[in-house]
Amino acid sequence: PTALAIPGRPSFLVSEAVRGAGALLYNTRGERFMPGYHPMKELAPRDVVARAIATEMKKCGSDHVWLDSTGIEKVEEKFPMIFRTLLDYGVDMGKERIPIAPAAHYMMGGIRTDGWGRTTVKGLYACGEAACTGLQGANRLASNSLLEGLVFGRRAARALCQDIPENRPAEPEGSWKAELAPWTVSSREQAADRQQLQELMSRQLGIARDRDDLEQALETMDGLARKYEGRAAENPDQLDLKAQLLVSRLIARAALQREESRGAHYRLDFPEPRDCWKHHSIEENEGGTIHVQQNVG
Repeated sequence: PTALAIPGRPSFLVSEAVRGAGALLYNTRGERFMPGYHPMKELAPRDVVARAIATEMKKCGSDHVWLDSTGIEKVEEKFPMIFRTLLDYGVDMGKERIPIAPAAHYMMGGIRTDGWGRTTVKGLYACGEAACTGLQGANRLASNSLLEGLVFGRRAARALCQDIPENRPAEPEGSWKAELAPWTVSSREQAADRQQLQELMSRQLGIARDRDDLEQALETMDGLARKYEGRAAENPDQLDLKAQLLVSRLIARAALQREESRGAHYRLDFPEPRDCWKHHSIEENEGGTIHVQQNVG
């Protein structure tokens, strides 16, 4: 919910611990707004706080709200790294309010694995934020990323050592490219498509979603994906764009199919959770066709 919002500066994360220590949220009209959204006020769950901030930004026509940490005693000692970083960006959090806005911070879900990091693709292992290990639910569970990276990283390494024979024959170099067409899209067009995709994801698949936005987003993303379909990526930037298009479409399709709100997935047209959706959504990409499985425990 609270990332630094200064044009031209990185979206530096101002830890939720700052609100836990007593920082308060104000809109650009100077009004403290969280008491009107949740009984726990600034300590409400992060998805509630993020939606409240987005609502206040829209209401005030602003690109940020204010996080006021000036009432925290010895704030520079309690949050030394945040204090120093903000000071480098021209904000003294002990004396002035911090401009913040919600930002994409962490992926909940990811590549399906077993308890040892194995995926359904032979030889492919995943751990950390890339994986769906079961340690994250529909909302971000703070500090569970340590378990995901440390515990499952070690488990995946052990499984890899156990699974892969020492003398596995190497795949002939370049064979995977044999059936793919050459890459013909210019760097400038790639950059424009990437920016369009990022804006689409933030605007129509962000904090609040509905059917119309999701369907429109999917239509646009499917059109972009067709441009790159069947073409051999020749460098990491091209490969990254193809991956972003795939993952964005997976997110959009799952969000469209899940007709409820749960944690960080909030549908304006289905604002309440539904028990029939109290399961993971599992998506599979087969030959370019994406399948979403419902109600898989």
